[in-house]
Amino acid sequence: MCAARLEYSMNIKDMLMSDETLFKDEQVFNPNYLPDTLLFRDKELQALVSLVRPGLRGGKPHNTLIIGPPGTGKTTTVHFLFDEIQNASDRMVPVHINCKLSNTKFTVMSEVHKKIFGHRPPETGVPYTRVYEKVMNHLDRKGLSLLVALDDIDFLFEQKYANDIMYDILRAYEQYPRVRTGVVAILSREDFKEVIATKLYSIFMPQEVTFPPYSLSETYEILLKRAQAGFFPGVISQELVEHIAELTASQGDLRVGITLLSSSGIIAESHAKRKIEREDIDAAYEKKARFVTLHEKVAVLSAAERQMLLEIATDKDVRSGALFERMKGSFNKKSFSQALAKLESYGLIDSNVVMMGRGRSRVFTPRFPSEDILAVLKDFS
Repeated sequence: MCAARLEYSMNIKDMLMSDETLFKDEQVFNPNYLPDTLLFRDKELQALVSLVRPGLRGGKPHNTLIIGPPGTGKTTTVHFLFDEIQNASDRMVPVHINCKLSNTKFTVMSEVHKKIFGHRPPETGVPYTRVYEKVMNHLDRKGLSLLVALDDIDFLFEQKYANDIMYDILRAYEQYPRVRTGVVAILSREDFKEVIATKLYSIFMPQEVTFPPYSLSETYEILLKRAQAGFFPGVISQELVEHIAELTASQGDLRVGITLLSSSGIIAESHAKRKIEREDIDAAYEKKARFVTLHEKVAVLSAAERQMLLEIATDKDVRSGALFERMKGSFNKKSFSQALAKLESYGLIDSNVVMMGRGRSRVFTPRFPSEDILAVLKDFS
């Protein structure tokens, strides 16, 4: 009886009370969180500083292409760069734009407007040209340089606005002589370099800065710092952070590890635990973290495009004719082809041309495991 009471007492002691939490600062695990220290990206940051330095003196910053796999610190490094610019000079306006969210001429220029004037222009009733002229007149009158970071620039190509936006930004000096502009294009897909080189070469001509994947030891150090900042002491052991680092390295995306930290903490907390255990991490990985990259891609698809992805995932090696018959209630032939191109450009499907009798047909296959695609699509149903 005494042993049973002692075991029960220890269990109660180990339980998290309803008004307690494992998290010291949940914002640490937010995708937009900017850590105090930028780890393992000094070389890349210094390269970027040297390229934009002319703009700090009122000149034209060099155009730059930042390229590297997802989750390699590209966006975080640019945020650090822009913070340094704002602290060092009042002669340059740095604007970071998420092209997944702002992928038209108007929405891109609206973000520049917000940076300069503190608010976005009205979404209706104000033409793009008026917003553009207001921005450029202000820069021209003040003699300011403008540096625009277009994060995930491939989304602008999907909407067919990349050329127009680049031209309007980089050729502004032709109409506004005192304006000096530069673009930092951020790209996660190596295969898209050819598209940029072909379609934007005449006006862009960037210097390139490459972000390699983090090593296992670097991944561990970054995640350990994040865990120490986000959790109370003793919530997660260094051995478990090593386990998370190994899972993260297998995916090659730091965001997997950050999601794992947060999700395993939530799971442990939901079971009233005072510490994260390995089973919490493994559950978080299977439930959410391993789908981070796939979820991000699916999130920007329309409902019809998600249905098309579902058809391809459930019927591997489906031919274009058969697929169109299933999807013609949602697409005409032109929009059908555009949707397929979008899924392929986002790295969700692959296509191959096969011979059929006297003709040829395209066959589509999912690039991710079908069961993973089906699991992610459930989140949007």
